Amino acid sequence: METTEISRTEQKRRAQGLEELAEELVALPRSRLQSLPCEEPLRAEIISATSMQAGARRRQIKYLAKQLRRADPEPLLAFLEEERGSRLKRDQRLHEIERLRDAIVNEAIAALPAPGWGPEPPDWDGEGYALAQAAREFPGLDQAAIKIAARRYAKTRKPIYSREVFRLLKAALGPGERLV
Repeated sequence: METTEISRTEQKRRAQGLEELAEELVALPRSRLQSLPCEEPLRAEIISATSMQAGARRRQIKYLAKQLRRADPEPLLAFLEEERGSRLKRDQRLHEIERLRDAIVNEAIAALPAPGWGPEPPDWDGEGYALAQAAREFPGLDQAAIKIAARRYAKTRKPIYSREVFRLLKAALGPGERLV
């Protein structure tokens, strides 16, 4: 049950993230802008935005975000992370974990039978695309604990269980990916 279509909300989130990236790039000192890992036309647009004021600067940042949608932002995110200790890459990873948590919880909810099918719904076996994807991304993932927390959330809708799924996913990050 893999979906390749991106929701409008997710598209807006990504666009906002690229705007934040553009704002951070424009805020860099001019001396550091020369060493940006991007093509020369994009670098020239970023440099020109540093001298703009108010509304023009805002429009230029939106234009830069549009240009970044066409390019790969990963080298720029890595540059910012190294240069300024940027939290953008960390935030992006947290959002990916949140989306994965939502997918796992939604699969558990979808596995519940319709109301009136009996006093107790059958246990969700955890077999689904989202949990399989999580197992691939996080080799040290405690799948049994995730299944239990997702099943409990599906049955009760208590946010504590959804947060537990998120905590377990975050705890399974590799040693080089620890998030603060």
